[in-house]
Amino acid sequence: MKYRPAAITAAALLASSAAFGQSVMPSEKVITFVQKAPAPQERVVVKERIVVGQPLPDSVAVTPIPDETGYAYAIVNDERVIVEPSTRKVIQVIQ
Repeated sequence: MKYRPAAITAAALLASSAAFGQSVMPSEKVITFVQKAPAPQERVVVKERIVVGQPLPDSVAVTPIPDETGYAYAIVNDERVIVEPSTRKVIQVIQ
C-alpha cells in the first residue's frame, strides 16, 4: 500500500499536536505555586472572559514561575490562571 507524502505529513502533525497538548498540562508543583502566590496589591479586572486556549489581554501582567520556563501566571478577575509565557495563552484556570 502506498501513502502520499501529504497524508504522511498530516498524520505526523496530528500526532505531534496531540502529544504537545498532553504535555502542556502543568504539574502539581506549578499548580500549587500559583495557588499560593500572593495576589497583586491592586485587583486586576478585564471585561473579557478568561478562556483556556485564548491569550490574556496585554493589559494583564504575567509573572514567570521560577524554575518552570514553560509557565507563567496571572491573577485576573479574581481567578488564578496559568499561561504559556511566549503567547500569553491560558493553559489552565485554577479553581
